[in-house]
Formats: sequence, structure tokens, C-alpha cells
Amino acid sequence: MGGTDLPGVLDTSPATSRYRLGAVTDMLIHARRARFLVVFGLSLTLLGCGAQAPPTQAPSGAPGSPSAGPLATGPTPSDGSPAASPTGSGGLAATPSPEPTADPRVEDALAALDTDEELVGQLLLVGWSGTSAEGAQQAIDRLRPGGVVFIANASRAERATAINLGLEGLADAAGIIPLLKAIDHEGGAVQRIEDVANVGSNLEFASDGATEGNACERGATHARQLREMGFDANLAPVLDVNTNPDNPVIGDRSYGSDPRLVARLGSAYVRGLQAGGILAVGKHFPGHGDTSVDSHLGLPVLDFGRGRLNDVELVPFKRAIAPETRIAAIMTAHIALPRIDPSGLPATLSQPILTGILRDQLGYEGLVISDDTAAMAAITDGFEPGEAAIMAIGAGVDMLIIGGDLDRQVLMRDALIQALGSGALSRDRVVEAARHVLSAKARFGVLGGQLDPEPGCGG
Repeated sequence: MGGTDLPGVLDTSPATSRYRLGAVTDMLIHARRARFLVVFGLSLTLLGCGAQAPPTQAPSGAPGSPSAGPLATGPTPSDGSPAASPTGSGGLAATPSPEPTADPRVEDALAALDTDEELVGQLLLVGWSGTSAEGAQQAIDRLRPGGVVFIANASRAERATAINLGLEGLADAAGIIPLLKAIDHEGGAVQRIEDVANVGSNLEFASDGATEGNACERGATHARQLREMGFDANLAPVLDVNTNPDNPVIGDRSYGSDPRLVARLGSAYVRGLQAGGILAVGKHFPGHGDTSVDSHLGLPVLDFGRGRLNDVELVPFKRAIAPETRIAAIMTAHIALPRIDPSGLPATLSQPILTGILRDQLGYEGLVISDDTAAMAAITDGFEPGEAAIMAIGAGVDMLIIGGDLDRQVLMRDALIQALGSGALSRDRVVEAARHVLSAKARFGVLGGQLDPEPGCGG
């Protein structure tokens, strides 16, 4: 499939046996993936993805809604106020998910990362050129990455399926932990695989009177499509509140300008997607909806304080983080908010935003993924590749999307290894990031074993 020779499961050379727990384990992992496709439709039916909320249920965020939670635990500062401390009382408080128990799959995988090269590799979600798995072989062999992201590698489902099978074989041959395989599959204009049903843009969907049940089924539909092609993660949904009609990059990718609507539909979509076995990546934190600059072309600067963020941009992210949704991953935005972080750094590189707001204030404990750090001017115009990588991981990013060419990817990887060795990046921070990556992989079956139970559409 895809022109890649898959190694036999009984190959016991050092390169192929370094991580694997044995040939039998390999066969079980592949068998579980195959069985999952067979039972997939049944499991979604049992989760009730098509069910709508009772008509008497209070709207999300309205007084008395059990899922809304308070929007603030203390006085909300005006937009003109200076940024509060990361754990200050003026924030949008969220109830953190219960502390998970240690997963032996995660602990075993983490223990296998016995060099800095292997450890740092897990923090990389890399793109590659070409329309076959072979085009990614150099990146896999040299970078030993945690995952790969499709950019312009396939437009047809058959080709994507073949590539994913080939990628699994290459990772196995390299003796690395199985890859997280991700793609943009939002619906509407942002859907890289063109020959599967396109359910339309989020704005079109929301404007047609969509319910949470409809949104959950939309997520379930995307999960079925992506699992059949061998993907593990969808870089969706867009949780940006599109309050700027001149926004050049979000537009109809958003559910609309009402933060409560975006929160309800976005979180329902996440539940359908994740109940179907696909890791959801909500984007673009802390909110790209009121920008007039495309971050692919420059750095958007938003003159917002904490109060505005609490009332608008953060509302969908809080709902997605809450235990009844438990979104697995959040993608950062390359936007600056100088009232929150006076340094003017993009959010992707900002500790006050990623650690202060996302982790400490909202209580988020999942995976943080950057937007592309190699092909967007908001990052590349102001920072050297290695500098951006170090700053992002130090700020709280767990996994860097790095498109572009292999040389740039190697530069960023090598900078992280050097910073780890010198102490410029703390080992605790890097291990924490790798643990977040591996925990997300384990949750969605990438490390083998059963998928973790998800809230589903009844949550």
C-alpha cells in the first residue's frame, strides 16, 4: 500500500525491536485497530450521538444550566485593566478534570524515551512533502517524531489510507513509539480529503438552526470518515468567536459571533468526534475571531484585557475543557495580546497566556499543540526557528506543528535538545510535555489497548 514495504512483525533487528514489546503486541495493536472499525457504528449508536437535549433544559451558560459553571469567581476587570496574575480572582474559573491515575501504557512509553533525542522527538508534529509515505521517511528516521500532520499530501481517501498504513510501517521500522497522525478536517473550505462527504462550513451549519445533537452527529460523521482512513486526530473544531466581519482567516470556519452558541455547538461536536475515536484539537487559543490580520501573513495584535476575554473569547474553550466534554487537545494562536502579556509575544510563545490562563486559570490538563511554527509569518518573521521552538515549549506548548522542509525541522529539534542539555529548558517541563503527548496517544488507542471511554453525546 502506497509503495512502502512494511516490515514483518517478526523482524527482531535492534532498529525495529527498540520500543516494541514484541511481535505479538504489534499484531494485537493492528488487530484492535481493525476490530474498532467493525464495531465503530455500534458504539456510536450506544453513545446516543443523535439525541437532542430535552427542550426544558436550560441553555448552556444560562442561569441554572448544570454544564455552564460560573464565568468568573471574582470581580471582572475592565478591558483597560492591567493583566491579573495567572491565578488571580478576575479570571474565567473552570473546574479542572479529576486527576487521572497513572496509565501503564504512558509510563512504559515514557520509560522507553531513554535519550534526549527520543524525548524531544515526541514534542514534534511534523509535515512533509510528497504524496506518499516514503516522502516522510527521512523526517521519521532523523527526527523520531511524536506525530505527523497531513498538509498537501493527499486529496483522496484511498491515497490517505495508503499513506497512513505506510507511515505506521515506517515508524515501526524506525523502532519509535507509534505516530499520532493528524489532519485538518473542519468541513467547508478546510477539508483536505475532497472525495468524502463535506458537511459544510460551521457557520452554514449553525445558521440553519443546528442543535447540540446535530453538532454531535456532525462530529461522529467526521470521526467515521477519519478512522476509516487511519487518522488519529482532527485539527478541529474552530472555537473562535468570529466577532469581526472583516476577519480574513476565520470567517465561516467559526460557528458565529455568539460565544454561547460557539461553546454549545463546538463542545457537542467534540463529544461526537472523540466518542468516535478521534482526538479533537480545539483552536485557536485564546481566540482568533476578532482579528483583521491573517497570522499566516503577519502578527495580529488584539487590544483586549481580561474582562473581554472572559466574556467572549474564552467561553467556548472553558466549555470544551469542562468534564462533560473533556477536549483532548487545544491549538494555540499566533496572536499578541499586550494587555495580557506586555511583552507582545504571540500567544504560542507566551507563558502568561498558555500557562497563566490556559493551565492555571482554566484548569486545563490536556495536550497543547501549536499552530504551524514553520510556515506562518506571525512566528517566522520575528523569531529564528530554534528560538521559536524553545520559547514555545517553555511557555507551555507540548507539541509543535512544524511544516516546512526537513532542514528547518532539524534546526528546531536540535535547538530543543541543546536547550534541554544546557538547562535553558527544564527537564521537568520537557518530560511534562512528553507525558501530555503520550497520554493523548494512550487515550485514543495509539499506544495499543482499548480507547478510553469518552463523554459522548449524552454528556
